[in-house]
Amino acid sequence: MNIFSSFRDLLSTRHEVAKNWKAKGKHVIGWSCTYTPEELIHAADALPVMVFGSLESTKLADVHLPINVCSFSRSCFNSALKGDYDYLDGFVTSSSCDNRNKIFDMWRYYVRIPYLHFINTPRSTTELAHDFFYAEISRFKTSLEEICRKTISTAALNRAIQVYNDNRLLLKRVYDLRKMQPPLISGVEALEIVLSSMVTLKEKHNDLLNRLLAEIPNRVNPPKRGVRLLVSGSVMDNTELLKIVESVGGSVVADDWCTGSRYFWNLVDSGSDPLVAIARRYLGKIPSSFMLEQKERFGHTIKIAKQRDVEAAIIFVLKFCDTHMFDAPQLMEVLKDIGLPVLCLEWEHSLSGMAQVKTRIEAFIEMVSGVE
Repeated sequence: MNIFSSFRDLLSTRHEVAKNWKAKGKHVIGWSCTYTPEELIHAADALPVMVFGSLESTKLADVHLPINVCSFSRSCFNSALKGDYDYLDGFVTSSSCDNRNKIFDMWRYYVRIPYLHFINTPRSTTELAHDFFYAEISRFKTSLEEICRKTISTAALNRAIQVYNDNRLLLKRVYDLRKMQPPLISGVEALEIVLSSMVTLKEKHNDLLNRLLAEIPNRVNPPKRGVRLLVSGSVMDNTELLKIVESVGGSVVADDWCTGSRYFWNLVDSGSDPLVAIARRYLGKIPSSFMLEQKERFGHTIKIAKQRDVEAAIIFVLKFCDTHMFDAPQLMEVLKDIGLPVLCLEWEHSLSGMAQVKTRIEAFIEMVSGVE
């Protein structure tokens, strides 16, 4: 279907899309953590774009960083040093892990971006934590108004909430297509759709999602049947690993990545004070691995696995990704307790070692198929 190429094109041309937006005299704000409230950036008439890395060598970043730095953070920093993100008017990150905390300092010293902002994100969702996070979001709003030279009105926030909630609901409908046997969209296609939503104007993305949902029932070339898999683990900003999985007999029908279901699962309460509602949504969403509420995230993982008749799970942990490395053993036990075979793989954010990764995935899928 041609509609899938539209999402793929948004990903491959994301830098040009952002530059075209900036050519209109508007601001482009990069972000690196899903605890960044994009609605505020949108309400300031700026374009929020997630900063992705690449799978190429990180020679420029290696000059400044020790060897035990998360390869995703290293790759994003390398892309910035290369000049891939020179068009950014600002860069925002959050205290989601030690790597992001310290590499923010590296961005400040070595990347020429006019505006940088750090959001202190609590590790819990107590009322005291919510109060603190609301103050952080208010501080972020004030700084955006200064850099964008625009007052963020209540009406603009409400409009942004509606647009983003629409996107989340549409993405949920797209994900529901994976419940079918065989699923109507592949894991690679689903990831491309979510990633593309992070780098383009949400209104445009909503139009494409509506078109996809209208056309998909008539799809003549659905994905092939395969072992129905759940994937989990560290941030995933490219589709290479899923291409491998689905090339050797896997069918990725569920995920709990921060760049997957956890990105859009929770809505903002549109009936309350918009700034309060935004703050509560982001801190209270399906938690990432750095949060204390592990039980809630594992509950989400189990729920989507059961809803989609998952047969096995693969956990992809980036090398030196401390939060997910601590999380993985417990997540493996939780998944095994509901009867799922689990494969845990450590990988670098690069193309090196992909042959060995493919061998292990292929053997795992063959093992699961053999059990059946």
